[in-house]
Amino acid sequence: MPNPRRMSRRAWALTWAVLCVAGLAATAWLQVAASAPEARPERPVKAECREYIAEIEGRIHVAKSNSKGEGAIVAFSRDRTDCAEELDDLLRGDR
Repeated sequence: MPNPRRMSRRAWALTWAVLCVAGLAATAWLQVAASAPEARPERPVKAECREYIAEIEGRIHVAKSNSKGEGAIVAFSRDRTDCAEELDDLLRGDR
């Protein structure tokens, strides 16, 4: 049975150094990629939806100030399917 070729200590050290540098570079890249949630482009909002969202925000503000930290806030209203995405963003806190 043939004897496998052994690597020298210098080759092992060089291999570990290359792997460490690659790991550090990948970690730095992932941290930069994870810290950029602001890269999401702003969508244009229709004037009608802006007024509707402002009305809902006002209702939520009044409900929060009147609740004194107790209970739940329920903010559902007219059927506005054309403003559904904007309303979802508001309620999720994406605004």
